[in-house]
Amino acid sequence: MVVRNTSKVAGDEVAELYIGYPESPGAPLRALEGFERVHLAPGESRHLTFRLEPRDLSLVTEQGEHVVEPGSYTVFVGGSQPTQGARGVKAQFRISGQKQLPR
Repeated sequence: MVVRNTSKVAGDEVAELYIGYPESPGAPLRALEGFERVHLAPGESRHLTFRLEPRDLSLVTEQGEHVVEPGSYTVFVGGSQPTQGARGVKAQFRISGQKQLPR
């Protein structure tokens, strides 16, 4: 993601990465899985990279196990939560099959 300061004064921005989970009993609507604060000079741009691990996509079962569920996931990176009209970058991907992660 590229973060750009379009103003004439220096400032900070916090880029937030959210994961939206497939519909599943007990699954959250979304979860904050990463963030980075950057200071930008007037007109400056910076490329940010986030890395997701399988555990970042997992849900915890009633038995306390971390499981990656099959279904459609959404990734959103922006300056706030992905609500109506929020500015950011959004992508979707699909996972087939279920994976239990080691403790």
